[in-house]
Amino acid sequence: MQLRQVRLSDLPAVFAIEQAVFGSHVYPDFFFRQALDLWPDWFWLAEDETGAPAGYALGAPSQEPDQLWLLSLALLPSCRGRGTGKALMQAALQAMQPRARSVRLTVDPANPAAALYRKLGFAEIGAEADYFGPGEARLLLEWQPG
Repeated sequence: MQLRQVRLSDLPAVFAIEQAVFGSHVYPDFFFRQALDLWPDWFWLAEDETGAPAGYALGAPSQEPDQLWLLSLALLPSCRGRGTGKALMQAALQAMQPRARSVRLTVDPANPAAALYRKLGFAEIGAEADYFGPGEARLLLEWQPG
């Protein structure tokens, strides 16, 4: 597995990963193009042993100058259980750490990634039953460096 920052040529693969992981409830393809322009340091790609894109992580700033957000972590099902998600999260957090007093994210309470986030030091600071609309519950988690 290799980790690196996303390049323009990776965007079709990033969008394909987004669709494969999240189905119809996804960021649109043009969002990733703009995300690359806005937050290239916080946009990471994982490649499998063959060099094929396997997952991505994307961070972004918030209105609070020292609070950042992890907008998405997506990993193809065939690449799970090998430490790739953890490595992606660690790369994103390391890149965000110089600017962050905290990093926040939301996660579906049923998503197995919630356990990974907790292992990495994220703590639950809230929950909302309809965060993304009716029946779209999310936990709000926060990580603080150090």
